[in-house]
Parts: sequence; C-alpha cells; structure tokens
Amino acid sequence: MKPDLWAVIPVKPFELGKSRLAGMLDAPSRTALNRKLFDHVFGMAVAGLGANRVAVVTSDPALSAVVDTRGALGVVNAGDLNAALAHACRLVIARGAQAIMVLPSDLPFVSRGDIAALDSALTSAPGLVIAPDASEQATNALVLSPPDPDFFHFGPSSFAVHLHGARGRGMTIEIVRRPGLAFDLDTPKDYREFLKRTGAPAA
Repeated sequence: MKPDLWAVIPVKPFELGKSRLAGMLDAPSRTALNRKLFDHVFGMAVAGLGANRVAVVTSDPALSAVVDTRGALGVVNAGDLNAALAHACRLVIARGAQAIMVLPSDLPFVSRGDIAALDSALTSAPGLVIAPDASEQATNALVLSPPDPDFFHFGPSSFAVHLHGARGRGMTIEIVRRPGLAFDLDTPKDYREFLKRTGAPAA
C-alpha cells in the first residue's frame, strides 16, 4: 500500500442509518446492523492501510471518540455527506495524505483484496480510481490523487458526475468493478440479498 494513502469512511450515527429498512427492521435492529456494517468496513480499512491512516467522519462525537481509541482519526462534522468528506479531506491532507480512498460504511462484502485493488489501480496523479455500484449509477468507492476537497459529488448518478469531474480536471481514470465493491446495503431488496448471501436469519 502507498504510504501516503489514507482511507476516509463517512458514517451516520448508527441509530439514524438505514431508514429505508424501517418496514423490515425495528430501530434496535437497524442500529445493530449499522454497527456491524461499519465495523466490517473499518476493519478492512485498518487491515489494508493501518489504523494510523484511517479517518472516520461522522456527526456522532461518541463514535468519533471510539474511533480515536482504536488508533484511527475520528472527525466530527455535522454537514451533509459531501461537506463532511471535504472537511475530512482537508484534515488528512494536513497530516500528509497525498491520496485518499473513500469507503462508504455500508459495503458488507468489501475485502482487503478489494482495497488492494483500488490502491494498485492508481498509477499516476492526478488520477481517479472509481468503483460503481451494480447498476453503475452510484459511487461505492473512489481513490483520489491528489486529494481535492471540492471533488466530491455523492448523490444521485454520482458515478457519472465523478467521471465528468475527473475528465474536466484532466485526470487519469480507472474503473474498478469487483463484487465486494459493487454491493451496498441500502434497500429492502439489498437486505434480502444480504441475508441470502450470509445465511443470516431475518431480524
């Protein structure tokens, strides 16, 4: 792994995430699911990069404090997703980051191999490595070198928007398509697929 590459993981407070699953899961079950998803992504990032190069940005000060105790950087920001990423980006730049990997906290099957694939696909700067979701509409992960706080446009059709932004900046672009990066757990359909793949009982 590149020594100047940081992972940035944005995460909502666990009790607020996955509201689209409210018809299937009660509040405590959603909280537990969100914690499980985050712990997996965080663990993969730490395994791949080292805790000292992982930042977690959240509006939950308690979660940020827990992240600090695990050797990572907890960043508190109450803005929307793109504003929170911009804030975290500036902080890791100040700590020497020359590239950042954004990993959403709801990738239940992301692996250390997926993280290594994102890292190895970045061959030159300025450059973008991007992993779309299965529908190739959303952005499920990206690597940006050099970090740019103004680059992030997560939201509807963010895959196309990020590609457009990279082309406008004259960046090299690499698209990484891997099963562990393509599946994010967001909708009831995703949750049913998650249960099917893991063999877990429904809550």
